[in-house]
Amino acid sequence: MNILSFIMENLFPFAVMILAAAFIYLSVSCLIEIKKDWWHRGLLFAGCWLIISMVIFIGDLVNLPPTMFFFLFCVWISCKGSGLKRITIGLMIASTILAFDGLHDNCILYFIQDYFESVGPQLRTLFALLLYLGIRSHRPEQDFELSSSLWRLLLALTMPPLGIVLALILFRSPYSSYAANVLADTVLFSVAILSFAGLLWAVKVLDRHQKLERESVLAEHNKKYYEAMEQQQFEIRRLKHDLANHLQVLTALPEEEKNNYIKEMLDNPIFTKVLAYSGDATVNAVLTSKESRMRQENIDFYARVDIPGELPFEKADICALFANALDNAIEGCRDLEKELRQIELTARAGKGLLAVCVKNPYAGKREEKPDKLLKTTKADAVSHGFGLRSIREAVKKYGGNMEIRQEDKRFILFLYLPMSCEDKEEIRC
Repeated sequence: MNILSFIMENLFPFAVMILAAAFIYLSVSCLIEIKKDWWHRGLLFAGCWLIISMVIFIGDLVNLPPTMFFFLFCVWISCKGSGLKRITIGLMIASTILAFDGLHDNCILYFIQDYFESVGPQLRTLFALLLYLGIRSHRPEQDFELSSSLWRLLLALTMPPLGIVLALILFRSPYSSYAANVLADTVLFSVAILSFAGLLWAVKVLDRHQKLERESVLAEHNKKYYEAMEQQQFEIRRLKHDLANHLQVLTALPEEEKNNYIKEMLDNPIFTKVLAYSGDATVNAVLTSKESRMRQENIDFYARVDIPGELPFEKADICALFANALDNAIEGCRDLEKELRQIELTARAGKGLLAVCVKNPYAGKREEKPDKLLKTTKADAVSHGFGLRSIREAVKKYGGNMEIRQEDKRFILFLYLPMSCEDKEEIRC
């Protein structure tokens, strides 16, 4: 055997399969963020190489289970995001690749083995390339995150194509090469592969729906904010119009009644309601809306906000940060006595950073862990348990950090976000 023959028979197929594994690795990276450490990336690449290279025969109980579980393990260890996200994305990709492995090893080669030899690595690499191009063209944003209920829905939708593959490979006996059986299996494996396109479309639609829902919440805050502004302007115009009458009344009143009259005027909402908390319109809208809600629930609100201009973040993310933080604080105060209900908000933007701190007392024991305090007390826990996760995702999106702790029976949420790329890199170092 000469050197060229050795390379073509051994090294060339190996190099082609390495290329196929690279395309699978890139496909995973399009759907979920991979950890930066070299060993995490190496482990995931090994899982990608194994799952695209493995030979899967019908009735073979040895290869498929360990291959699938090793790939899922690699995705779980090497990728970021919630547990439901990692397992769902892993199963989506695993079922699709294993379906192609079964299609290739049991059906495609049956029809072409008399005409072509040793085309397996090329076909696998071609499939990996098409999968990567399809995901890259139709993927949602890489840092997307859905609620737990939506991830459970996607996980349930992943079960039918995975079930087809498992049923064909594990629950059938090896059969002789009957063309009818091979044709039926070709159809079933193809259905399992094409199901991935539907799952990818579902991920994109659900991500867009969740973003629209967040934007709707922001729009509602803005609506309440501008309604409050209009009401304040109306009160100002009315006060100006009646000012002369008020002054005439004051000159005619005795001293004691005059003081009571002045106090009654100062208690007017126009003097007590603050709308311009900061230079950012979204922050003003959210704080105005939440302040109104706190007033209805007899919660004292103390806000110290030093944000001189518009923040360089998406408005929906600003809304998620402030609205969810205050919602959690309101929920924490709800079971307290009236005199204990108070929320403190401190927010400052300067030197390239936005820092936010929210403090509130809670009705719990001192030894309780912060994670226990994060659990919602509302009946609809699935819908309302997403607030802090939404904050975490927004903080992570901009390279910031979030800290949760308790001091003196007060729940403290502190977070910061760099407002420029330079600051982000400085913090990470």
